Amino acid sequence: MNLHHLDLNLLKVLLVLLEEKNTHRAADKLETSQPAVSRALGRLRDALDDQLFVRHNRGLKLTPRAEELASVLPGIYTQLEKALESRQFEPSQMEGRFRIALNGFLIESYGTEFYRLFNRACPNVELELYSFGSSTIAQLQDGRCDLAITYQPLVTPKDVYQKNIAKSQIGFICRRGFVQENQPIPIEELDNYRWAGMVVPGFNQQMELVKRYAKLREKPAFRSQHAHPILQALKTEDMLFIAPRELYKIVNQQTFQFVEMDETGQPERRDVMDVVMAYNQKHWNTDKYRWLEQEIKQLRVTNK
Repeated sequence: MNLHHLDLNLLKVLLVLLEEKNTHRAADKLETSQPAVSRALGRLRDALDDQLFVRHNRGLKLTPRAEELASVLPGIYTQLEKALESRQFEPSQMEGRFRIALNGFLIESYGTEFYRLFNRACPNVELELYSFGSSTIAQLQDGRCDLAITYQPLVTPKDVYQKNIAKSQIGFICRRGFVQENQPIPIEELDNYRWAGMVVPGFNQQMELVKRYAKLREKPAFRSQHAHPILQALKTEDMLFIAPRELYKIVNQQTFQFVEMDETGQPERRDVMDVVMAYNQKHWNTDKYRWLEQEIKQLRVTNK
C-alpha cells in the first residue's frame, strides 16, 4: 500500500493492539473508548487489506501479516519518538569551526570577549573572527559565515535574519585634558577640531553621517583600519577620534577620555546606533542561535 494513503495516527492504535491483543485493554491504554478502537481497527484492515486480528478465546490472535508488523513496528515507532523528541542544546557538545564577522569597531572592542565565551562554553569549537565587509551577507547565505554582528542600518535579503540586540553611543575619544572633562561638544563646533576615523568596510557611510550632519569642512587628519595607530597618535596630538563608546571601554582611561556630542535642539538623536546580529534564516529559533543571542547579550557589547 501507499503510505500517503494511511492515517499515521492509526499506527499508534495498531502498536497498542499488537501489544495488548484486546480492544478493551487497548482502549484503556489509549485513553479512549472500545468502539473508537474497533473503528480504528476496521480502517487499518481496509488500508492494509488484511484481517490483522481474529477472535481467539477472550482475546485476539495475530494473522501472519500482523505477526510481521509486530516484529518491526515497535522498533520503528521508538526510533520515530527519539527523532521527534525535544533535545536540550549543550554548548559543550559543539565541535568544528564557528565563524563570526564583526564590525571593525566591535572586533577591536569585543573580539577577546567572544574568544572567552567560546573557550568557556564550547571549548571544542575553533572560533574564527573576521571583519564585517561587503561580502559578509553573501557568506551568511552560503554558509561560509555563521554569524555577523554590526550596526544598523543593515539591508539583508529574506533568507538572512537580523535582530537588534543593543544600542551604541557614538562620540569622540581624545587624550585626557585636550577638552574640558564631562563637557559635550556641540555639533556646530566640530569644525574647530582635527579628527580621525577608522576605515571600516561597509560601514563608513554610516559613520559619515556624523560628518555630513556636522557639515565638517576639513577632511580627517588620520584614518586607519585599526584603532591602535589612531590611539597612539592621540597621546600626543590634539585630535578627536570618532568612535562608539564600546571602544573607549578597552582603552587606558587615565590617558584618554570619551566626549559626547551635544545635539540639543535636534529633532532626533544621531549619536545612538542599534547593534544587530544577523544569520541565515535556516537557523532562526534553533536552540543554538537562541543560546548565542542570550550569551552575546551578556557580553559588554550590549552595554549602553
